[in-house]
Amino acid sequence: MAEIPKVWMIAQVVVMVSDCAMRYLWLLLGLSLAAVFAAAAQASDLSPVISVGIFSGHDISACSITARAAITLENERGRRLADFPGGTRLEAAAEGGLVVVRCEAPRGQGQSRRYVFSSSEPIRVEPEGLTARSYRGQVALFEREGRLVLVNRAGLEDYLRGVLPSEVPAGFHPEALRAQAIVARTYAVATRGRHERDGYDLCDRSHCQVFLGTEREDPRLDAAIADTAGLILTYEGEPIQAVYHAVCGGRTAANETAWPGARPLPYLRPVSDSNGDGTWCGTAPGAAWTRSITQSQLATVLARFGVGAPISSIEPAARDAGGRPREFILHGAYGECRVGSSELRSIMNRALGGDTLPSADFEAAPNGEMMVFAGRGYGHGVGLCQWGANAMAAAGSTAAEVLQHYYAGATIALMSGEVAR
Repeated sequence: MAEIPKVWMIAQVVVMVSDCAMRYLWLLLGLSLAAVFAAAAQASDLSPVISVGIFSGHDISACSITARAAITLENERGRRLADFPGGTRLEAAAEGGLVVVRCEAPRGQGQSRRYVFSSSEPIRVEPEGLTARSYRGQVALFEREGRLVLVNRAGLEDYLRGVLPSEVPAGFHPEALRAQAIVARTYAVATRGRHERDGYDLCDRSHCQVFLGTEREDPRLDAAIADTAGLILTYEGEPIQAVYHAVCGGRTAANETAWPGARPLPYLRPVSDSNGDGTWCGTAPGAAWTRSITQSQLATVLARFGVGAPISSIEPAARDAGGRPREFILHGAYGECRVGSSELRSIMNRALGGDTLPSADFEAAPNGEMMVFAGRGYGHGVGLCQWGANAMAAAGSTAAEVLQHYYAGATIALMSGEVAR
């Protein structure tokens, strides 16, 4: 993990693991009762504060800040500037390289390079022209290139409460939700700091994990997070790259298939999603799909490869150990070329829309003026298959068994202070 800039370093929060969570740990990890209570004695464990760039991807010049409870305002040096009663509407804007905060009364106006807003209740942030969202913890603002950068700083477990509703259906089986909570927590810990240059740890988009604050929190997801508090997946003592996707279509992909040039990771090997009678995710939306694309569209999108229109065939040229295509050969009027499967999918989706090719696991065949793509799955196909996990859980698998299936060789462990830093 990248080191977090000192200006954003936050004191780590002590998290107590409840008796309920410890009972679940005993079932999940197969620990003896004595080991459970030994873990509980150490479970004043350190949990990191995560800083998330909120409304990332938007150019924001002004926003309003409110909360139902009192709001405390601090400057970039941590100096407490003012306390405002609940319901006070504060207006913030980027002006002249500074953040300017205004309110009607009693403080008028102030300016600083950074401001930090804190409240005991979620803080409602409404950027100009965008829909408001609310966030637990603190909201920090700073100016960059004439725009506001908004950052939510909250404990990891509160961060997960804003992630899971956007990443997994709340109606999934409880064991599948527990598995997802462990995976999302691991992913956050392992990738923390990837947006260091932007002034925060993670963004709130699918580049990291979708995070919408408190807007869609759900008691079922909160329970899964609480039941697995502090648990992550590790390999050789380090948090794993716990990537996940919606539907594998019957077989997951190797990480280097989805991301060519990546170092093959032993816990991200292809696995079969067969359950004997079919596949675990076989009934999921997107388990199988077809798309028809005109030759004129293909000619425009694939012109960069110089094969010329019409495209006579798109054939798998190499497959990974699980049978998913790693490369395709494009045959056109002027010759042929080899293209990585993930690159081809990315190019097509950028040009024709994000759902043009739901996955890179497909066959293609010409049909008159059309090229028909028939594929399986939704997403990059690496790691946890969410719909497969749900079906496994419904059939009786525990969260631990689900995770062992999709991340073979990884270990479920309680976060240590070393990992949390």
